[in-house]
Formats: sequence, structure tokens, C-alpha cells
Amino acid sequence: MRDRNLDIYRGAMMIYITCFCHLIWWEGVKVGIFEGSWITGIFFAMATVFYIVGASFSLSLEKPFRTYLKGRIKRVAIPYWKYALVCFPAVVYHYWKSGEIIPLNDFISYVFFTPTVEYRLFDHIWFIPPYLIISLCLPFLCRMIRRCNIPFILFSVVLVLLLLFKAYYPELLQTVIVYLFFTIWGLYYKKKLGWQIVVCVIAAVGYLIYAFGVERVPFDLQANKFPPNLLFASYGMAVLGIGGIYMKKGLVFLYDRSAMVRRYIDIYSNEGYEIYLVHPFTIILLGGIKRLLGLDPIIADHLYLQMVYIVSGFLFILCVNVYVLKTYNYIWSLVNRVF
Repeated sequence: MRDRNLDIYRGAMMIYITCFCHLIWWEGVKVGIFEGSWITGIFFAMATVFYIVGASFSLSLEKPFRTYLKGRIKRVAIPYWKYALVCFPAVVYHYWKSGEIIPLNDFISYVFFTPTVEYRLFDHIWFIPPYLIISLCLPFLCRMIRRCNIPFILFSVVLVLLLLFKAYYPELLQTVIVYLFFTIWGLYYKKKLGWQIVVCVIAAVGYLIYAFGVERVPFDLQANKFPPNLLFASYGMAVLGIGGIYMKKGLVFLYDRSAMVRRYIDIYSNEGYEIYLVHPFTIILLGGIKRLLGLDPIIADHLYLQMVYIVSGFLFILCVNVYVLKTYNYIWSLVNRVF
């Protein structure tokens, strides 16, 4: 069952990640245009995305697990493999510059969603392994929640307990645990959680006050994101719990009032994963233009130019992503005709 509002949230979050977060971080902080760890406050998007994943699944019809698994491979793995094949010449070139051929272990990692090459082309791929693991758990979790009527707050307690022992298991599992929590939250999309959310938000805010105010932990969510820890999870819980309802209403309001907003949200909702995969090409193009013109140090020295850069860069990525995807799909259509 489709939910109009979820489609709006999905498209808006994909725009937020690809056109704003990665603009600010990849072609902002990393090139010296912006400074200050406060900028990392923008990193609540992936928690929201996994919440939407859970909410969407909660509305779907129950199907055989084998059918569901085939669907995940078709929708997630195959698009990645196509993207990986397009990017493979760059990977070969990377190893060739180092005077070697890509090792077998690195090649296997590349095929199975964990590229070892530090390229802008692959900085965004990290989410695929935890997403696939979480996807495998969803049918069982959803069925268990429906049949046993498990209180959501119980999962919050389990999250905290598991993160207290994070030193005893790998980072991938830690990532899965945190984002699985937000996915489970999404499974309660049609349920009124009421006091449970209030308690979770109060606990999250309390922990943030303790971490930043008492322990004097620096406000740097990027340092707490890979892998995500309790501080990162608490921040996501606080932002979504306090501001989520206002963000939802604002997005729906803009969607209903503006044809332009509606057009791009629909595009990014329908083509979101494919756009997410290929959007580094747009970011690389933007970065190349700036460096060719020597704009990075100029923008970094003037606050008003930074503001102009955020707006113009956002609009550039928003529009060019669509054409990059069209070009990408056209190339694949030519390949399909040949084979």
C-alpha cells in the first residue's frame, strides 16, 4: 500500500542528502570552504531514511521470504553492480597508478558493496551492507511486532544495552544495531506511540546534555557516525522526535503549494536510489569547476559568498543529478541493445 506522505518524505530526504549534506561536507568542509564541527548537525538524514524504510515496509503486503529477497537483490544489489561496473575503470586506474593489479580480496570486496578505494565515487556506498542486513530482518521483526504487540520503548532499552557492549562486536554490527532501531521505529508508523516517544526523547536529550555539558564531548557528529554510537543515535532520536512532526507538515505544505517542489520531490522519490548512486558524478563536476576557476579559497573567505554557494550549489546539484541519471540510463540502454 502506497502512502503519499511517505513518498514526499522519501524524495525530500534524498534531495537533502545528495544536494545539501554532500554539498556541505564533500565540497564544503573537505575542501576548506566551511569550518566548525557544528556543521555536522546536519547529519540526521540517514536515521530518517531508515525510519522511512521501516514505515514503508509496515504498509507492504506480506509475501514469501524468497520473493521478498529477490526483490531486495533486484532493487538494491543489481543497481549497485551496474554502478560498480561503470566505475571499474577508475578503480583499475587507481591500482595501476600504484603499480599493481587489483588484488582478489579487494575485487571481492568491491563486488560485495565495500569498495576499498578511497574515491569520492564510493564515499556514499557504506550504507548498502547494513541496509541489506536490516532488510533481511524486517519480515521477521514486523511479524513479531504485529503478533506480540511489543512496546516500542523496549527496543530503546535494548539499543542502549547493546551499545554498552559495542567493544565486543564488529563495527558493521554496531551500525546495523543503530539504524535497525530507527527502522523499527518506522515499523510503528501507523501506531500512536504517545508517551513512549516522549520518554525516549527525554532520555535522548538528557544524554546529549550530559555528553556535551558534563563530559565536554566535542560536538562533532561525523566523529560519532562511523560507526554510529549512542551519542549519534540520541541526536537522531532527539531531532526526529522533537522536530519530525514539523518537518513532515512543512514538506507536505511545500509539496502541495509549489509545482516546482512537487516535480523534484516526485523525481527524487521515484528515482531516489539510482540518483543517490550516480550523484557523485555531479559533485565531482561541481568540484572540478570550482577548482578550475580557483573559487574554493575565495568562497571560504567571505560569508556572503558561502551563502550564495550553498544556494547555487544546491540548485546545481538538484538539476544536474537528473541529467546525469538520464545520461547514465541512456548509456545502459545502449549496452542492453548490444547484449
